[in-house]
Amino acid sequence: MRIDEEVFLEHYDIRRKRFIYDRRVHHSYVFVAGNKSYTVIAGNLIDEHIFTRIGYRMPQGISFPVNGLAEVCFDVFDGLECLGDFRHISLAGLGSAVVLKNVVLALIAHYESCCIGGFVFQAASGEIVDRNRPTPLEEIYDAMLGLKNELRYNRRTGLPKKAPQPLIPEFFQAYKIVTTGRACYVVLR
Repeated sequence: MRIDEEVFLEHYDIRRKRFIYDRRVHHSYVFVAGNKSYTVIAGNLIDEHIFTRIGYRMPQGISFPVNGLAEVCFDVFDGLECLGDFRHISLAGLGSAVVLKNVVLALIAHYESCCIGGFVFQAASGEIVDRNRPTPLEEIYDAMLGLKNELRYNRRTGLPKKAPQPLIPEFFQAYKIVTTGRACYVVLR
């Protein structure tokens, strides 16, 4: 795979690479957290027909943005040669918050530099994905996007935990569309 552009975004302390994959422009944002390299990949979705063919839907009453969306996925980074091989990684302890905060920073950097209408991504759910995961992936994303802020309790002590704080800036609005085995998230400006 050929990299068209590679820049270091000093303001975000993150490296961005631009490349073409599946006839769409993609940007990869690489960062390090907890001695592991991660990548956030944002693929341009400027055509609503491709958006729906992939399996996404816009929230009821919301139009597809004129300037398109970015389809997002992230994973442990082990090279750009195996982009289709995304796994469900486990993030333990406070490391998960650091990784997710860096994912959000990458998304903000992408939003600011590419002038897109927002983001879309899917969270797989169910027994296989959530096995050995203390908190289901869907719950993590709901909290990260401000869709869930109910009180949680420590499993060991039974004491209440602090309510989750959204990681996305207030100028974004998140929506969730649930289909069989999958939650689709659309985040718009």
